Amino acid sequence: MSEPEADSTDRSGLVKTITAIVLNVGVLTALLVYLGWARSDRMADELGIDEAILAMSAQDYLLRSVQAVFVPILVAGLAGLAWFGFDRWWTVRRATRGDEDPIVRGVARWAWLFAIGVILLGVGLGFMGFAETYVAGPLVCATGLLLLMYGAHLRATLPGSVGSSSLAETIFRGATALLVAVGVFWSATNYAVVEGAVLADGYEDRIEKLPGVEVDSTHPLDISAPGVRALCHGEGETMRYRYTGLRLLDRTGANYFFLSDGWTDDYGVVVALPTDGEGTRFTFVRDPGGRRDDGAYTPC
Repeated sequence: MSEPEADSTDRSGLVKTITAIVLNVGVLTALLVYLGWARSDRMADELGIDEAILAMSAQDYLLRSVQAVFVPILVAGLAGLAWFGFDRWWTVRRATRGDEDPIVRGVARWAWLFAIGVILLGVGLGFMGFAETYVAGPLVCATGLLLLMYGAHLRATLPGSVGSSSLAETIFRGATALLVAVGVFWSATNYAVVEGAVLADGYEDRIEKLPGVEVDSTHPLDISAPGVRALCHGEGETMRYRYTGLRLLDRTGANYFFLSDGWTDDYGVVVALPTDGEGTRFTFVRDPGGRRDDGAYTPC
């Protein structure tokens, strides 16, 4: 087998290995659900509640994981295109100038050392404490692993180099593919955690931008939260109750989750009400000008 054909076979084998790991439907679904859970868990933690209270389904988690997967994979794809461009440049230079060209030999001999530097950079980024570096660290490490394998391949193509056995090469490629997949999804997990924190961060300043909600009920709901007003209309069996000052946080499972207008980082209440509660009606209000009229309802 000629050298170009051997290179093509090696790369094809690596691509197939990575594809088999990443695109396995069962594994991919489980990872997407986990990413959605990680995002929701961090957001719930920032709001001061347990994620289990939200009672999200697998579908809820999947819908919330899309962006966490999209960004790291997009970055990995762009890095792959850059890698292809560099490989093409090196291959053409080698074909036109030969193996004795100092740049060709230098790249082939020391690419593995550069790859180790990239891996160490990724580890360092993970410990820097910034959101961007927290997400980028595992992805940079995964890039370094691919470069390490690429550097080993380039070194093996030099005249006089001693290659490894086919079994060792297969194990090396498989281990690299597995670790790269772990790095990509690790980065996606970190992105989901950061996204969850960002969603919850600043709620105190963004409460007014959330959809307003009025809850009407035939029986008292005893909602007690900062900024919530309890209004009444009628008397006896005709008594009706209305609660204002609520903001829609989320709808998961069979419940609506609300924050109140007076929610703060120091003291905030998350209210949960069933979506189909007997005698309960939800009115979603957009009223930036404060024009809502409570009509005959007065404070209870």
